[in-house]
Amino acid sequence: MKRLPVIIGLILGLSAIGFALWGAAILWGIATAFSNWGREDTSNLPKAPLSRVLSEDLTAVDFLVFHDGPRGWYLVDTPAPLNDTEIGFYGPRFLGQLTKTGPSPNYCEGDKDAKIIWAIRDGQEVAAMAYCNVSRMDFAPLLPHATPVTLTDADMTEAELTALRTEIAADPTRRFVDVPPKPLPFTHYRALRPPMLWAEGGLSRETQEEFERLIAAEVAAALNGAPHALRLYNDRHNYASFYPDEADEMVWGSYISTETGAVVLPRLYLYAPYVKVSCAPDDCARLDHLNLTSIVTPLRPKAVLAQALAAAVPFDKAMRAEQSLRDPAAGPHDYSTPNTTDLADLETRLAETQPYTTRVRHIAPRSD
Repeated sequence: MKRLPVIIGLILGLSAIGFALWGAAILWGIATAFSNWGREDTSNLPKAPLSRVLSEDLTAVDFLVFHDGPRGWYLVDTPAPLNDTEIGFYGPRFLGQLTKTGPSPNYCEGDKDAKIIWAIRDGQEVAAMAYCNVSRMDFAPLLPHATPVTLTDADMTEAELTALRTEIAADPTRRFVDVPPKPLPFTHYRALRPPMLWAEGGLSRETQEEFERLIAAEVAAALNGAPHALRLYNDRHNYASFYPDEADEMVWGSYISTETGAVVLPRLYLYAPYVKVSCAPDDCARLDHLNLTSIVTPLRPKAVLAQALAAAVPFDKAMRAEQSLRDPAAGPHDYSTPNTTDLADLETRLAETQPYTTRVRHIAPRSD
């Protein structure tokens, strides 16, 4: 019996040593992974046909563009013969293996070591694969068929894009990687903010539709029949629901900012309409004196607002004061908090006419 404690002690000691060694191995693996991060090693990658990597028949694409980590961008002008060419390919990521889903592109902004490949047809990306880790794909088999290029990725106005289309059409060494197939129907737009609205329990669908119809009619009249497109955003704003301290009844409604902090206006929904009008620059200028006060006044019942303000319930909410909901330059989904001055404002506020921009990517030869 005297040996039993010794045996138990040995077992516990060996177990502790085993756990310590196991933990050390795990830590060593993690440390090794971090120390090797960024170092390119594609020697142990499994091979896969390029058509399978991209899930695309390469005989049906115009060309390939790939980013070979620190070596930069390359163009494969004739991809069809490479349909069955095998490259080193990591395959599904850990999450993909768990969910039994195929690999998908994963981009890292500003990561110059990323491995990326795109298949292009008619100036559009039709297939892609990308890894942030430089060791996840091996493009060495493609390099003998590739030429170095530079990639330009920019937001362009329609005027800039029209000029670029002409330049690239005249230079066969340059290509669009991603470009709209045709010009936008309108080159410019103008944003405006009608006065804010409110309604106890919210605006009905019929009221919303009638409001949009009236706005559209006023804009069309101001433009004197000129071609345009209009989009109205008018969702309820800053909605909250909660139980105040030691209260049995839930408080719900929109909240505003006051001098003493945020408060909820019980049972009252606020709306901050945002209108975006697409138009030619000269036509957009016709909106300068647009006044929508007569349309919104019926949707701003003073008595209802006064009653809600009198019954306002303090609300623990951080305020965002950097942008006003009355600023037409703020987007339709801005989540700033209005105040009583915003609610009282009856002015129709207009932003300056702005050009539409489109993201465009194109390549040109690179001299290594």
